[in-house]
Amino acid sequence: MGGRGREVRSGRKDLVVRPDVRKGPANLALATVVGAGASLSAVLEAGPVIGSGVAALFAVMVVLSALHLYRSRILLTPQEIVHRGAVLQRRRARSSVAEVVRATIVAPQGPHVETVFLLDARRTLLLRINARNYARGDIGRLVRALGVRRSGPRRPVDSGELAKMYPGLHLVSFVERYPYRIGFAITGVVLIGFVGVLVAS
Repeated sequence: MGGRGREVRSGRKDLVVRPDVRKGPANLALATVVGAGASLSAVLEAGPVIGSGVAALFAVMVVLSALHLYRSRILLTPQEIVHRGAVLQRRRARSSVAEVVRATIVAPQGPHVETVFLLDARRTLLLRINARNYARGDIGRLVRALGVRRSGPRRPVDSGELAKMYPGLHLVSFVERYPYRIGFAITGVVLIGFVGVLVAS
C-alpha cells in the first residue's frame, strides 16, 4: 500500500494502482460544493426551473465522478498495461511501451493535471493517463516498474509548451494547445449568427 494512495500487488510481477484515498474524495467534495453554489445562484437569478436543471446537471456529473473514482485503476502485468475508467477500458501490450513522458500540465483557468504518456519504439502515442486522482508516489512506482526510458519537464507546463518540447509526437490536441483561439472562434461564429438573425428578421 502506498503512503497516500492505495497500491496493491497481486503476485510478484503484477501491479495495481488505484485512486488516492485523499485526493479523489477531495476533488469530488469540491465538485459538489461548486455544483451547489451554481445551483443556488441559478435559482436566485433565473428561477427554480432553471435552477433545478442546473442542479440535475451537476448531480449527474458528481455521480459520474464518483463512479469514475470507484472503478478507476491501472493494472500492470508482464503482458500488458490496462487503464480502466468509469466506462472505458484501454489495454496495451507491455512489450510495445518503449518510452514514458511524464508531465504536469497547467490547464487554462483550471488545476495542474499530472499526465503520463506511453510511447512505442516509433514514439507513437499508445496511451495517455490522467493521473490527477492518483498519488504521485504510486504513479512514480508505476513508471519505474515499466522499466523504459523516461523523460518530461521538471516544472509544470501548458499544453503549448509541452508540444514544443516534443514536436511531432502529438501528445496534446490542437484544442488543448490553442484553447483561447478556439474560444474566440466559437464566440465569433455565435456573434455572426446572432447578427445574421437580427438582419434577416
